[in-house]
Amino acid sequence: MSCRGQRGLCFVRARSRNRLVLTTHGRSSGYCVDPIEKKPLNHFLPGTPVLSFDMAGCILECKFCENWDISKSREFDTLSDRASPETIACAAMALGCKSVAFTQNDAVIFLEHAVDAAAACPAAGAKTVAVAAGYICPEPREEFLRHVDAANIDLKAFTEEFYRKICCAELTPVLETLEYLKHETGVWFELTTLLIPGENDPPAELDHMTRWFVDKLGPDVSMHFSAFHPDWKMRDHRPPPGTRFFRRARSQQRTGCATPM
Repeated sequence: MSCRGQRGLCFVRARSRNRLVLTTHGRSSGYCVDPIEKKPLNHFLPGTPVLSFDMAGCILECKFCENWDISKSREFDTLSDRASPETIACAAMALGCKSVAFTQNDAVIFLEHAVDAAAACPAAGAKTVAVAAGYICPEPREEFLRHVDAANIDLKAFTEEFYRKICCAELTPVLETLEYLKHETGVWFELTTLLIPGENDPPAELDHMTRWFVDKLGPDVSMHFSAFHPDWKMRDHRPPPGTRFFRRARSQQRTGCATPM
């Protein structure tokens, strides 16, 4: 059976003339001006706005995904906004944004477009920020991070079982990315872990994770813990006690967005 035109799990890559190509270069599900702390990055250009954009699809299958309407979309209508890398950089400058962020889903899947956008940013006086899971092979990892000024890596948990069962991925490559960031690059990075009751929050696991963190990355790298709320395929799980969540429609979340044209 021919695989011509067949798309991968990520949705945005397909076979064309015996090559694997990015089919969505220059397209996005939307652009939005955010505070840099929303990424979250607390020690990189604090108090400044960042121009954020994303695409449909994702490299992971996290059952708790909060952005599943983007990351799990299989509709090209989700990718209705177009902008060249130069247009993105110019829009950031015009809107007073000090940086451009690849966010909401994993920037690794649209690496070529992210790299092109990052290359256009310095001329506009903007830095580049990647929000990613760190699940990437060594060769593209080196190329990708060479063009990034700051990153927030989403460390899902600290067991291989969780990564396989909940994310359809592996923990080891993520840890390798974190060590690469620390010891082989000048990229400013911070970590985020979403705590899911009964899944990745046992005290022994958190102790193991934080000890590894200090030993391999040092005490100066910031780590954020965020609270789980039921979403996508884990709506049967309860949120942590004492937490309240307010879900807003995607259109409401993007009120006041700036879409480069």
